[in-house]
Amino acid sequence: MNATLAIDTSTKEGRVSVLSENKIIFNEIFTSKRSHNSQIFAPLQEALMSCDRAPSLIVVGTGPGSYTGIRIGIAAGLGLSMALEIPIIGIPSICCAECTDQKSSYQAIGDARRESWYIATVKGHKIISGPELLESVESLNKKIEVNQNRTFCFDESISLPGIEKTNPCTQKLARIASELSDQEINELKSIPTEPIYLRAPFITQPKKLGKNVPKLDSSC
Repeated sequence: MNATLAIDTSTKEGRVSVLSENKIIFNEIFTSKRSHNSQIFAPLQEALMSCDRAPSLIVVGTGPGSYTGIRIGIAAGLGLSMALEIPIIGIPSICCAECTDQKSSYQAIGDARRESWYIATVKGHKIISGPELLESVESLNKKIEVNQNRTFCFDESISLPGIEKTNPCTQKLARIASELSDQEINELKSIPTEPIYLRAPFITQPKKLGKNVPKLDSSC
């Protein structure tokens, strides 16, 4: 069976779909407040049963979005990829907004936490600019006004003029992956499947030992 298994856990609602012979044969949405953890296993099991446990390709949404949630979806996809010896690729979640067609160009914005926001321009299955971090709503509004494309957002907490609320769509994600050329799939397979990072890792230096830390006895 030529089937594509799609997974996205970038928002509080996780999604799993299976596309086979250009038809969606399985689709489920589950809610677990951005953690997903064990909730993902039941729909994954049903998805695998729908395609006789033999998908030909796994595709996962890589965000941006809930960092912990995205990692859970990617980890599940990687585990299946290794166990079933099936190729896996990652495609940004914002490239599969459910109310757009697969070749349209649009902007995507989202909450980047720490009182900042991101904005990116999407075309087809690729991010062609960004994500760019912005430190104020005013800066975000200026970016939105300059660009003439439609602007979408997955975050319920963001409410700005001209913004259309939507969700990632694993049915669309599966269709995008199934229509990629062999060369495009090979290129994506060569890229590590990991979340889209909006910031560099925050690393702190270890604290110096305090004066009250007991010294080692040199006679030991």
